Amino acid sequence: MPTIFFKFGFRFYFVSYDCREPPHVHVGGDKSKICKYWITKINVALAINAGFTKRDLARFEKEIQENYLFILSTFNEFCKGYKR
Repeated sequence: MPTIFFKFGFRFYFVSYDCREPPHVHVGGDKSKICKYWITKINVALAINAGFTKRDLARFEKEIQENYLFILSTFNEFCKGYKR
């Protein structure tokens, strides 16, 4: 599970077997909290939330938006060769 970066004590990452899915990023701390955001050319959208507060989610979304190009290029570089 390649890590993109850490922020606010949480790991922003993607899962290698998810490369067939559209670009996205997971955020996790401990195993009881995880969320997933879809990343498109025009927005960032929450796909799954298990355990995070609305405040946490807002901070994550802002961080993803601010690092959009880096996250997307990291995902695409790792997943090149996989057909979506």
